Amino acid sequence: MTGLVVLAGLALAACTTRPQSLEANDPFEPLNRAVFDFNIAADRAVIAPVTYAYRGAVPRTGRRGVRNVLRNLNEPVVLANLLLQGRPGDAFATASRFGLNTIVGVGGLFDVASEANIPRRETDFGLTLGHWGVDSGPYMVLPLLGPSSVRDTAGRFVDRYPHPAYWIEDIRETDAIWVYRGIYALDVRLQLDETFRSLERSAIDPYVQLRSVYRQNRGAALGRGEDFDDLPDFD
Repeated sequence: MTGLVVLAGLALAACTTRPQSLEANDPFEPLNRAVFDFNIAADRAVIAPVTYAYRGAVPRTGRRGVRNVLRNLNEPVVLANLLLQGRPGDAFATASRFGLNTIVGVGGLFDVASEANIPRRETDFGLTLGHWGVDSGPYMVLPLLGPSSVRDTAGRFVDRYPHPAYWIEDIRETDAIWVYRGIYALDVRLQLDETFRSLERSAIDPYVQLRSVYRQNRGAALGRGEDFDDLPDFD
């Protein structure tokens, strides 16, 4: 029943979408804008205050260590996607990073691999699909998670499986998984703080600007530009 309600909402949104939205491959813009407004309200009321409390309570070195651990845990996801993209050299470097940081870097707390001149690669299954020619599909805004696309949303589900948190049953099937997700969310929000501030300062439609930035970043990650005439990056 819930699925039918969602499908009906998407169909209604598509029927009431402006021609400009269809040109921008955003047929669900009315629904997306409603989710966008919800995300902004949730951020102002809860997420941002908690994030700033975290920043005030944890010293910079501690936050850096947390970020290093989170990035290290994501290395198997990157490794799997690099292999699927046919990039064995980058996959080997990522495996080396994961091993070195896990063993020498105390579980990833210290990024010794970067000090050893092994740069970090970033990719995901959404980009893997794009690498093999799968179109991004319509633009989407996910509750709390933010901008995405049909392709990238599917990629989020697939990327759970190579992640160490999925391997370890004591984490996956206990409250520990929510602790991990909470810490991860705080770290991501902290990294995006300047983006949020830029959106608030902008006099142009923040929704369209965020859509543009998201597409530009994903297009750059695929090594090609986007095919949509959205607004340029904001200052």
